[in-house]
Amino acid sequence: MDAVELIEQAIENERLAAQRYREGAESADDPETRSLFEQLVRWEQDHERVLRERLATLKLIRGQR
Repeated sequence: MDAVELIEQAIENERLAAQRYREGAESADDPETRSLFEQLVRWEQDHERVLRERLATLKLIRGQR
């Protein structure tokens, strides 16, 4: 697996993790747990954003789209 494929897989993993945490927030029984899951969603979204930026840079360096 090359670097592009690895980062693309990591992006998908972050997206899926955010979705799971979103579901956890929706089903949480108390505000503290909901807040925890909402924070985790934001972290995963930030991770995904950073990975997308790095992927774009890597592709630019390699002359890919």
